[in-house]
Amino acid sequence: MNLQETTDTHVSVRTKLPKPAKMLLSVNGLNGLGMNLSSLFINVYWYKLTQDMSVTLLFTLVSYVAWLPAFALAGWFSKRFSRKSAIVIGTITQLAFYGVILFYGEQSAYWIPQLGVLYGVGAGFYWLGINVLTVKLTSPSIRDWFNGANGMIGSITGMLGPLLAGWTVSATPDRIGYPLVFGAAFLCFLLSMLASFQLPDETSREPFQVRSMLGILRQAKWRRLTFAFVALAFREGVLSAAIGLWVFVSTQNEGTTGQFAFLTTLLSVVSFYVVGRFAQEHHHRGLLAAGTVLFSLSMVGISIHMNQSTLLLYWIMDSISRPIFDTPFNTLTYNYVSRFDLGGKISTELVVWREIALSVGRISSVGMLVMLYKWTDPALTLGLFLGLIFLVGLLPLLLVWKVAAASNSAASN
Repeated sequence: MNLQETTDTHVSVRTKLPKPAKMLLSVNGLNGLGMNLSSLFINVYWYKLTQDMSVTLLFTLVSYVAWLPAFALAGWFSKRFSRKSAIVIGTITQLAFYGVILFYGEQSAYWIPQLGVLYGVGAGFYWLGINVLTVKLTSPSIRDWFNGANGMIGSITGMLGPLLAGWTVSATPDRIGYPLVFGAAFLCFLLSMLASFQLPDETSREPFQVRSMLGILRQAKWRRLTFAFVALAFREGVLSAAIGLWVFVSTQNEGTTGQFAFLTTLLSVVSFYVVGRFAQEHHHRGLLAAGTVLFSLSMVGISIHMNQSTLLLYWIMDSISRPIFDTPFNTLTYNYVSRFDLGGKISTELVVWREIALSVGRISSVGMLVMLYKWTDPALTLGLFLGLIFLVGLLPLLLVWKVAAASNSAASN
């Protein structure tokens, strides 16, 4: 066998996913389509009804606050009953969220905090199940490809969802367009729930080991990852919540906002595919550095002056840099979950700990943005806040650089 045949065989093995992993991708893809059809425009919808950015962002803040205890509860629940039960419960709760919006329509703007709790609980249960099953249904040899394929599917749904939603809302009156979009999201979540019943039903009767979960903090590498989770979520939580709103405020057009999302997310599809298919462990440090540098450069324009041009430039560079950083970072995370999970006994606990760290970052950054809009003049303070995001965005690379180096060394040995 020559060198080319050896390389082709290696790539083929790395990109062949087992059936349960493919089904998990299907579940997440349907859920992602429903979320991307609606998540951008639910905030736009409420902003148009209230004309208050702080009220709209309050939904995101409350959902993040509710997400954290729901995620932890889902971890306990999945260990006491079955791994996939958290996904089913989370999707049913998401169905209830969109059902309430469809029923109340414009009156839903009076229930934003309550709806934030409902959404956060559903998301917490759903993502606990997804993260746990990702660890259980993939091995280190296929994790780069699985994460790349998952990111690519997420990018495709993130590309089509806002484009279709923006076109629907622009082409029809608000009283018709928004209910159509939310109804389509409801259908996607229903299909996702039905698909989730096909996932392996691994029943468990194990206790949730809080002491063992906290004990892993004695490991320096896991502590570094923990701080990296906080910094990463501080950066991405606030930007994912606000960028669509900022684009809409700048353009005042749902169709243009959807086109922005379509064009930039198209770049993510290509980026996720290339990184997921060809990245190997010895590439991780370089990819993490390249992703961090590109993201940092994307922040410069909107930090100095926010307008359509700088927002588009940010979105383009972010859509390229995020897959370059996220794919190796997620693989590194899941590999260390597998390494420290005591032979699978506390993998759920480590996923919960990761989410606790992410929630601390999200809640902190979105809470600061809500206060900025509520109690200050954003024209004076928003640039400073984005400068802070820029600095925090550099921390994940500094924190995981040695962890990635150690991982590369172990892989080579």
